[in-house]
Amino acid sequence: MNKTVSEHTWVNLLGFQLAWWCAILYTTDSVPVLIVLLTLHLLFHSQPLREFYVLLLCGLIGFAVDMLLTTLGIFRFESPGLPLWLLFLWFCFAATLRQSLAFFASNLSLASLCGGLFGSLTYLAAVNFEAVALGWPLLQSGLLLMLIWMALFPLLIGLSNGRFRGLSDAA
Repeated sequence: MNKTVSEHTWVNLLGFQLAWWCAILYTTDSVPVLIVLLTLHLLFHSQPLREFYVLLLCGLIGFAVDMLLTTLGIFRFESPGLPLWLLFLWFCFAATLRQSLAFFASNLSLASLCGGLFGSLTYLAAVNFEAVALGWPLLQSGLLLMLIWMALFPLLIGLSNGRFRGLSDAA
């Protein structure tokens, strides 16, 4: 099967970088841009229905983890209520799982190691840009995020590639 535009590694990676920077710098105001990027991703995907399912499943799982951390007081957001921008950022991240991050599917141990390191660092970068504040000291927050991402990233990679469920049979 030929790759479409949104499935090319570099296009996908650059699209996510655009989404991440937009979300972190503009938080609530970034939602329309994130929606446009997600729509373009799905429109130019060879399996849009399957990809939508992956975005929904993996994005909601990641968002639920972040909302749990918020409920526990580990994350604090400036605006009261649901950070909708974060939900859409999670959908954008899920759009990388089968494209630019697909090489992790064959090595979940490496996914765990890289997820723990880089997943936690992205949150610490978001703290530096004041998109989120930490309710715990930096060291404890960083270590907790590292442990969470050591489990979460391989889980999301596995789910996105049908390793744990029958996703490979989805549309």
